[in-house]
Amino acid sequence: MLTQYKIGDLVWAKLGTTPLVGVVVYKDDKHSRYLIRFSGVQQDYYSEAELTPYPRRENA
Repeated sequence: MLTQYKIGDLVWAKLGTTPLVGVVVYKDDKHSRYLIRFSGVQQDYYSEAELTPYPRRENA
């Protein structure tokens, strides 16, 4: 079961060789992966181990 991230969380995900900031848009519990969207046309599935939390700025 996926517990580390919830829909709407910002994460670092490695797309090719470049880490990008994306947002969690779907949790696929059956296959233990998250759908991460990087832009309006770019998205991919990642496991919890392939993601890093994006630090939120306080008082931004």
